[in-house]
Amino acid sequence: MRLSTRSRYGLRAMITIAREKHGPLSAEYIAKDEGVSKKYLDGILGSLRQARLLKSHRGQGGGYSLTRPAEEINVNDIVEALERNIDIVRCVKDPDYCEKIVDCQARDVWRALSEAISETLSRITLAELIEHEAGHPL
Repeated sequence: MRLSTRSRYGLRAMITIAREKHGPLSAEYIAKDEGVSKKYLDGILGSLRQARLLKSHRGQGGGYSLTRPAEEINVNDIVEALERNIDIVRCVKDPDYCEKIVDCQARDVWRALSEAISETLSRITLAELIEHEAGHPL
């Protein structure tokens, strides 16, 4: 499994937004801060907004803010909003994908690995990542 740049940039954008205590951040500011094109970032922020992790604010001083506290948003929420499928192999979520699904012992390995990844990402919140930046361990 390899996460796309959407997840990497999306997580960094969410951390940047979570760090801000004085109001919404513009997409222009986030794009410049993260070194990514605004056009590409707009698509990422749109997906995060559709997943109800971000809300957008219009007008002067507008931009993006979190929909809930950083302590309540975990990395798995963000990755699931940005990736089509985070399973190791397709048959984990789509049993019809493989005709050997009935007698495939390997599928249990892939399912366990996919669950372990999801559980690990679910345990790490945006707030913890910000604390980690300040030198606190995860």
